[in-house]
Amino acid sequence: MLKVKAVSSKLKLLLISLLIVIVASHCTTAAPVASGNPQPVEKTVVVKETQLVEVMVTAEPVVEPKGEPLPEILMWAKTGPEADALKNAAVVYTRETGNPVKVLVLGRAGFRQKYNTALAAGSKDVDGILDIARVVPSLAAAGFLAPLDDYIAKSADYNLDDIPASVQTEMKYDGKWYMAPTDMSQETLVYRTDLIPTPPATWDEMMVVAKKFTKSINPDSPTQYGYAYAGMPGNLVGTFLGIQHAYGGNIVDKNMCVTVDKPEFVTPFTMLMNMKNVDKVTPPDLSAWDYAELLTALQEGQVASAAFFTAGMPILTNCESSPNVCKNIGYAPQPAGPMGTFTRINPLGIMVNASSPRLDATWTFLNWLTGPDGGLIYTQFGGTSPRGSVLSNPEIIAQRPWIPALQEAGKNGVGNLRVKDSAQINDAFNKWSDQALAGTISPEEAMKKAAEELRTLLNEANNPACK
Repeated sequence: MLKVKAVSSKLKLLLISLLIVIVASHCTTAAPVASGNPQPVEKTVVVKETQLVEVMVTAEPVVEPKGEPLPEILMWAKTGPEADALKNAAVVYTRETGNPVKVLVLGRAGFRQKYNTALAAGSKDVDGILDIARVVPSLAAAGFLAPLDDYIAKSADYNLDDIPASVQTEMKYDGKWYMAPTDMSQETLVYRTDLIPTPPATWDEMMVVAKKFTKSINPDSPTQYGYAYAGMPGNLVGTFLGIQHAYGGNIVDKNMCVTVDKPEFVTPFTMLMNMKNVDKVTPPDLSAWDYAELLTALQEGQVASAAFFTAGMPILTNCESSPNVCKNIGYAPQPAGPMGTFTRINPLGIMVNASSPRLDATWTFLNWLTGPDGGLIYTQFGGTSPRGSVLSNPEIIAQRPWIPALQEAGKNGVGNLRVKDSAQINDAFNKWSDQALAGTISPEEAMKKAAEELRTLLNEANNPACK
């Protein structure tokens, strides 16, 4: 097993040399490589249907492998901090072990459609896919993902006790592991501490703050809008997760009976939609906003607060990338509703293609990447390993002083649906909530329509528990 301590002098030298290698690969013309002296290789892959926006960079081994190297494996990821961390961690792994790992970084638009198509077709090209845990149940139920339980059981040094139980739950379907956890990700309140000294404790307080920092309501506001969230189609089922629990709502109850048209669900949903369409405390084009738009708005001072993602915090608090706000970014649990405060946990991980002929080589990499040592290196490169040993590391906390707030928010974390129909349920909710956010249908009517579609989908008429 590869062992590298991220806080050691050896790693610091390795990281420096790695940066030099990456910079050199971009700045020099490729030359013939002498035998026995392999150099980094950069490749560009064009994928027309998904408009590849970034490339993968993988190094050939520079150390003599012990015996025959394992087969080359290919990881897919979408653009973002996690993809950057994966790409760089793969370089370290390849250099240290001689086992080649390539990372292909694809544009966010169409990413899931592309890998769903590949998995359904039984493609043997891709070995692992980095994405959010919400997608696991439907893919696992369809037989597209390889279970990891036997591999984990044989990896004595993997230490499951180091991974929070809430994250382990999100990695599983029907009691089996189908994802190896790379990141602890939350969607919670991120705010400007120079404008909002104390984060709002309730959603009522949040509305007051949002209006205060919306220029159309308060001409003296230093920001255009008081609040923002990810409203791009397909996102609202996640954006709303923590809020619905704060009001006691759920899409379905424990008996799989539909409850989106109940008052405890409709009331907070209407509030969230009205923030854009009635109160106008959010940007008007929120239906086109996702991670990148939220990050830019916070960096440029367009919004005073947002429901934002853990992945963006290292960027927002870095004074080179976010010079205007880096010293004034706070991280807090979501505001509370009648049932308390709940924060959406949305961990990321790598799923293994069940059709891959390189399962052993893939797990060998994942065992390191998501284990204690590789997880620390991955985090140093911009990811956020969920492992307690990483999040409690003094150097990590020094670099990311908001980590204790992340752990506090996670105490009341809520995860995604873990049922085989979760993808269809989420799609039905998103279909109607997207229309409500666009303003083409009222929030109440949207949830009525969603309930009708979901009851048909789940055959509720034949579920005695729903009578």
